[in-house]
Amino acid sequence: MNKIKSNIVIVILIYLNSNFTLAQESKLTLNSTSIGIGLIGSSSETSDGGLSISLDLSTKLNENIFSFYLNGGSELNLFDAEENYTEINLTYGRQIELNNWIKLEGHLGVGYFNYSVKNGSTNFTTNKESTIGFPFRVKLIFYTGKHFGIGINPNMNLNSLVNTYSGNIIFQYRF
Repeated sequence: MNKIKSNIVIVILIYLNSNFTLAQESKLTLNSTSIGIGLIGSSSETSDGGLSISLDLSTKLNENIFSFYLNGGSELNLFDAEENYTEINLTYGRQIELNNWIKLEGHLGVGYFNYSVKNGSTNFTTNKESTIGFPFRVKLIFYTGKHFGIGINPNMNLNSLVNTYSGNIIFQYRF
């Protein structure tokens, strides 16, 4: 677990360093940060759904949005099993301004997907696997002021282990 945490810190530092370096050469600006909570489901046959939490930090270069996106969740099922998901992604997106207080963002990306299952039928042993995931997200934000917005954020992660689907209520701060 410590190795995963150190890898996350390294990815964040590289992302932030490249953004600040590029900011001197172009019009790269910090765009927004958001946090969300919602429900998660998966393509797993034993899945009954659970809770998810998401975080993101985005930058903007001209009309392009680049985001560092974290999503995690846990599901419990009726057969005493627990499934946990963690994804760390870099995404590319665009924003459509529906009017001055409603914005729609679409994001596609690539990232690291971690999946673990603790199953009661196997004496509660935990099986962990990781793979590359391909996230797809949409954010519909209603801005209540110049900087703060509330919205919905459906997410999907397609990967070779188990596809996940989550829907979050998000709170976004726009810089």
